[in-house]
Amino acid sequence: MEFISELSYKYRLIALFLISFISTMIVFKPILRIAIKKDIVDNPDARKLQKKPVPVMGGIAVFFGIMVGLCFYKTMISYTALFPVVSAMTIMMYLGCMDDILSVRADTRFGLEILVAATLIFGLKCHICNFQGLWGIDIIPSAIGAALSVLTFLGLVNAINMIDGVDGLSSAFCVLIFGCFGIFCFLSRDYSFAVLSAVCIGALLPFFLHNVFGYTTKMFIGDGGTMMMGTAISAMVFVILRENNAIEVLQPELDFSRIAFVIAVLSMPVADTLRVMFCRMAHKKSPFEADKTHLHHLFVAAGFSYISITMIEIAMDIFVIAAFLLTWWLGGSLEMQLYITVGVAALLNWGLAAVLVVSAKKDDKLYHGVKYIGSHSHVERRGLWLKVQHLIDNKFEK
Repeated sequence: MEFISELSYKYRLIALFLISFISTMIVFKPILRIAIKKDIVDNPDARKLQKKPVPVMGGIAVFFGIMVGLCFYKTMISYTALFPVVSAMTIMMYLGCMDDILSVRADTRFGLEILVAATLIFGLKCHICNFQGLWGIDIIPSAIGAALSVLTFLGLVNAINMIDGVDGLSSAFCVLIFGCFGIFCFLSRDYSFAVLSAVCIGALLPFFLHNVFGYTTKMFIGDGGTMMMGTAISAMVFVILRENNAIEVLQPELDFSRIAFVIAVLSMPVADTLRVMFCRMAHKKSPFEADKTHLHHLFVAAGFSYISITMIEIAMDIFVIAAFLLTWWLGGSLEMQLYITVGVAALLNWGLAAVLVVSAKKDDKLYHGVKYIGSHSHVERRGLWLKVQHLIDNKFEK
């Protein structure tokens, strides 16, 4: 009976994934038409990479798909802890869209993000507080855990927002993150958050296809989309790192570091954000001052195509996850799992960025070799790519 129940939930998750996917596909073009008609676009400037205005309401299409999926979720699986998450996502979606359209003051945005983080923690009734014995620490005081959770929320929301620099990058990272966290929640029998992962992936994939392959239907996800996704990811982190996670009850012998797991899954966006902020502060600049020092900017400068950059950075993140899993499988301690994860992530992101910056300044043979590889990473819009483009655009008329 237990196997049948587990199988049933798998099919329900697939159904909800498909509902979100189809819903986003249906609503995408009407929203795109509105963005074009109302001139809600992201205009090019010295910092941005696009050469022409691009509609910036993709996050609304993704949000619609998620909400439709969650409406059906109520009919398929008993509703539990998702209401505070949905509420927080809605507020952040609204705040991000206002920033896209009207530009919200940085201090106002920051204050509202703290308020939403506190509300989310209170609504979920859980936060980061279980270190699982890492460095001899188990459960930390609630006040410290709540403060740590607010900082994590701010960091993740801004990391997902800041990684959104080339076509497909932020949405691909979010799909990978929700996939990993969703599998963990499913194995922990936390079906509410497994559902959240399924509907988020289902809603993100149509956007990814239009963002990467679309020509007349290209649209950016915008701050509304990235801040909404960062909120959902933060909520899942709080659930995974809460005091009593079901995975410890179901399989206490695993000795599986949930902290290292979360860091591994989030490794590239977080490592890149931290590196960029530290570099800006080292040059006596605001850590939030926009520039072109992200890893994807360095790849663009070396001549790499957007799709190749996305594939490289996703592969780097998967490599860190694999390093963590291998360390755990070989019986590494909780501390060793964490050290290996952080070390590999820093080596890949910080190390590669340092090599690219130094080599570019010297303009040496290594950088010429990198540029040669980058020049061969571009895919012309012909053949299979053109067929996919026509399928995605589907004779769209402005």
